[in-house]
Amino acid sequence: MPETTSMDAKTKTLADFRPFRAWRYDTQKVRPSEVIAPPYDVISPEVQQRLYAKSPYNCIRLILNQIQDSDTETNSRYTRARDFFQKWREEGTLVQDSKPRFDLYQQQFKDPRSGRSLTRYAILGALKLEPFENHIVIPHEKTLAKARADQKFLIQAAQANFSPIFGLYEDADGQVAGLLPKIAAQKPYFEAVDEDAVQHKLWSIDDSATCEKIHKAMAAQRVYIADGHHRYTISLEHAQEQRKKLGNPAKLLASDFVYTALVSFEDSGLVLFPTHRLITGVKNFDAAKTVDALKEFFTVEKMEPEKVMPKMEAAPQDASVLGFVTDANTGYFLTLKDEKKARAKMPAGKPDVWYRLDVNICAYLILKGILGIDEAGWETQLKFTHSDPESLAEVRDKKVQAAFLLKPPQVRVLGEMGKVRELMPQKSTYFYPKLASGLLFFQHDEKAI
Repeated sequence: MPETTSMDAKTKTLADFRPFRAWRYDTQKVRPSEVIAPPYDVISPEVQQRLYAKSPYNCIRLILNQIQDSDTETNSRYTRARDFFQKWREEGTLVQDSKPRFDLYQQQFKDPRSGRSLTRYAILGALKLEPFENHIVIPHEKTLAKARADQKFLIQAAQANFSPIFGLYEDADGQVAGLLPKIAAQKPYFEAVDEDAVQHKLWSIDDSATCEKIHKAMAAQRVYIADGHHRYTISLEHAQEQRKKLGNPAKLLASDFVYTALVSFEDSGLVLFPTHRLITGVKNFDAAKTVDALKEFFTVEKMEPEKVMPKMEAAPQDASVLGFVTDANTGYFLTLKDEKKARAKMPAGKPDVWYRLDVNICAYLILKGILGIDEAGWETQLKFTHSDPESLAEVRDKKVQAAFLLKPPQVRVLGEMGKVRELMPQKSTYFYPKLASGLLFFQHDEKAI
């Protein structure tokens, strides 16, 4: 946007969310369903290979290029991603918008847990990167060092964002939601179906008046990161490095922004899965002694493992309940019975909402307090899964020592945690479905914003 428009940074109250000149696939040259991919951090080696085979233009070559035995510092998965991005632009497989625009992104899907058919809407644009201490862009969970390093190498090599950050904003008065039906009534220019049968559709929003309305509505909001904490953190570090390298110019740079999908907290298609904690490598682990220790804080009900999660889901939403599975035939339903005693064993000085979170009770009261797994060990001694059957199978097959099952968190908790400036442990939330990669690409050049 020209510096003289009302989108100048000086008029921004909170979030600066702008249209940008995206690079996107020419759908006359590729089939959209063959070039999209999930985010890099949920792609297994098997899925990576399938995506490679789908199309020579699948965006897997950008977001998670294959590692080769011959890799060096100058010829690596990151430089190959950069080179594919350049080649596809040069040959016209990717084309750039003639002017900045937002996109409306729709996902239609069936919730695997409830069976409901749902629709979720996001606005795709460029969000100005803000240090978390500014309390404009707000995280809700901690990050893992290894994932941060991987993404740093990629953004440094490519000077681009290939996948969107997933952000949430408040739209209680429907300022943005009221704009969407007219846009979605048109024929989408991009339609794809992924391996989970999720339908992805895009509509262009290049009308300047509509873009201005979206920008102004977002300028009154904070953005809460739902997914993409690692990529946001690395993008912010990269932006600061670029500014330092260029002598901290007065004008905004494209690298001061990150490609982002914004979804309203009020969207009826927001679905959260649980993230279960599977423990491994705990010295002298004794299931019976752990159950005895749990009885100090919880009412413990023994039952078949398959019955634990259904009982948890049937519990009142505000009840603090957890599941504990120790072998193929033994599970426990845990109900917190003494909140005051539990708090005394957890870090002091936290707000009430922090103590009420099941993931914090599991992390600090049980994993750290009872089992002695400190925070550094959460990255090495825990496995994470969103699947109830997988959790039970891992225990049954003795691939892990035991599993702690959690209920899905409520979406509103992210906003509550953000407002009190507290973080949840890593891997606390999992939104379904994931946002697709391969919809748009944000190159950090002077023409982008």
